[in-house]
Amino acid sequence: MGLLSLVWAFFKIGIVSFGGGWTIVGLIKAETVPRWIGEADFSSLVAIAQATPGPVALNAATMVGWRSFGLLGAAAATVSVLAFPALAIALAGAIGKRVKLDEAALKESLRTGTLAMMLMTLWFLMPKGGIDPLLAILGGLSFALVAFTKVNPLWAIFGAAAINALRSLLGL
Repeated sequence: MGLLSLVWAFFKIGIVSFGGGWTIVGLIKAETVPRWIGEADFSSLVAIAQATPGPVALNAATMVGWRSFGLLGAAAATVSVLAFPALAIALAGAIGKRVKLDEAALKESLRTGTLAMMLMTLWFLMPKGGIDPLLAILGGLSFALVAFTKVNPLWAIFGAAAINALRSLLGL
């Protein structure tokens, strides 16, 4: 797996990076494991990419490039993941004044694509040994609470975390 293959993989990731964050983690995993990194390294990569400032795709590109090909690989993967978004912005600015876009259709397309990417990420990150029923229920309740009420998502996250922490303390 050469440097050009790495560049192409992260260029493709850059094409769909409009969803950002967790929406593209599944694609990053599909493109990098086991070609350049293993499962354990991928878990570490996600943790570090989330903890460091900047977009997940950019941090992942830099880390995988560095681990695989050193400084040249880090630079090449980083530039490749940024190339398409930069070209798209430049192109949109150039033609945006000449062509009237249907903004509602564009937003719906992006929303649909983002949802598909999030489901793919969920599928890739699902535990191989099965799903804990309590965690599945907490996830479903958190989703319903946020989707159908005006509760801030942070409260749902903190509430689910508190319930799971309490469960762990009680040894259940």
